[in-house]
Order: sequence, then structure tokens, then C-alpha cells
Amino acid sequence: MALTPSSLQAGDKAVISPIVEPPPSQWVHALLKVDFSDHYITPRGLNVENQGLIVQPLFLVFWNLYSNPDGFLNDVTLTTGVWSSIHSRESGPDEGNWNEFDPIAGLAFKFAKYWQFDVNYTAFESMVSAFPTSQHLELKLSFNDAAYTGNKVFSINPYIAFWKELKNKATVAFNPATSSESHYFTVGMTPTIDLKKVKFEFPTFLNYSDNDFYQQFDGTGGGSGVALIRTGAVATVPLTFVPKSMGFWSVYAGVKYYHLNNPGLLDGNQVLGADGSRKRDLVQFHGGVSIFF
Repeated sequence: MALTPSSLQAGDKAVISPIVEPPPSQWVHALLKVDFSDHYITPRGLNVENQGLIVQPLFLVFWNLYSNPDGFLNDVTLTTGVWSSIHSRESGPDEGNWNEFDPIAGLAFKFAKYWQFDVNYTAFESMVSAFPTSQHLELKLSFNDAAYTGNKVFSINPYIAFWKELKNKATVAFNPATSSESHYFTVGMTPTIDLKKVKFEFPTFLNYSDNDFYQQFDGTGGGSGVALIRTGAVATVPLTFVPKSMGFWSVYAGVKYYHLNNPGLLDGNQVLGADGSRKRDLVQFHGGVSIFF
């Protein structure tokens, strides 16, 4: 879950790029995004909730620490924020609607005009005592091909990332005695068609997990390899009638498709899901509003 507007992915605690760039003179910006969905599926493929309405508000503050367009290091941005998942259906050992609360922090380094390196920290806290709080580190390298080619209408936006559990598991642990912190790699891209009045994005990635990242029912590792593939489409429309003094508003709607390919992940979803299913293919519909100021 990377932490600047250009690197965050919609609906993953993590965000869409703002359609309108703010004045460059400002050194602090903020993003408020509220996502509505029929599922809560994590970027790791865990189908946490598949019933009722899911509301996931995100608030991020971007602090511009350094800027030099002519140097090798062009920009340094600190990101701080919080994300929550609120469900219409109560769940968890301590039954409630407020399912999860995640603090977020990160540094983004833009360099050589077209590249960005993100160092991000997240913690997942269960507000219904469903799991112990886990902590994680993500390293992400992305390339701004729109700036490189000068094509402002179509871009690919490729990236690679490394995601590491620092403390406790971010997946289902069937046997804590044989469970250990692990990691996965991500290869992805966000093909984008920006027509100004509407922007279409097609976020696509695959996760290659270590053997111990997921765990099977018997306590053995879920296996290494491609754990999941996710793709989808989202359309974003700017609300240009809103005065700029109130920020840059936009609404969006989209669909996500997941193909799950790890036995441990399927075992985890079988105990998480209300229907006890082991579906390899999941579809999620979502939409919402974002405000960048």
C-alpha cells in the first residue's frame, strides 16, 4: 500500500492519483477518500468480508520535505495517515461494525525525473479482536512513463515492490508455533487513459509469495510462487463545479478481479468467509469520492 498520490492504488488503503495537480508552491496537501464496496478483499487476496456494505475511509497528509526539479533527487515527501474498514454486518470475537484501523507512514523519493522509490510502514489493528496487531514494511520502485514519453493521454505506470511482515502475521495463522513473519514480491502496472473529463485506470499486479507467507490447515507453508493475480478497471470523473477553494473533488466507480493460486490463501479464505468457500476467482465492485486539497 504505497503512500503518495501517484503510487497508491484505489481501494487498497490506498489511493487514486488526483486528476488536478495542486499549486506547486504549497508544501503540505491532504487527501480524503471514502470507498464503498460489496467486499473487503486485501491486496494479499484475503476475503475478509463478503456480506453487506463495506465503507473504507482513508485520510492522508503529504508533507513536501525537499524539492529540486533540476537535481538528481527531485522531491522527498513524507506521508502520514489512517485507514479504516467499517462493515454493515457485525463480526469478530468482540462483535462490532468497526472492523479494522490502520496507521500509515512513508517516505517517497522522486529521482532522475521519471523514477520514484517509496518506503512505507503500515500496521493492521483489529477493532473486533480478530487478530493481533501486525506491522509491515513495503519498498516500491515505480517509473513515470507519461513524463518520459510526454504522452499525457496514455501511460503504463509500471512498478515492482517488496512487502515484508515485521511483527505478527498479516494472513491467517492456523498454527502459531510453525508460523513466522514472511514476505512477497509484487510486479504491477496501472495502464491509464486520461481524457481530462474522465480518467480510466486498469490496475493490474501479481504477488509472488514466499513459502511461509500463507499457512495451510495442517500448519505447513502455503507454498512459494504466484499467489494471486489481480486486475480491474476504474473510471474517475472530476467534479469541476466544486470551487477550487474547497479542494479537487472527484467520484469514481470500478470493478476488481482476483485469481487466487495458493493453497494456504484458499485455506485462509475458507475460514474467513461466511459461506466457507474456497473460490479461486473473486469479483469486487466499489466506488466512492475523493477530495484532494
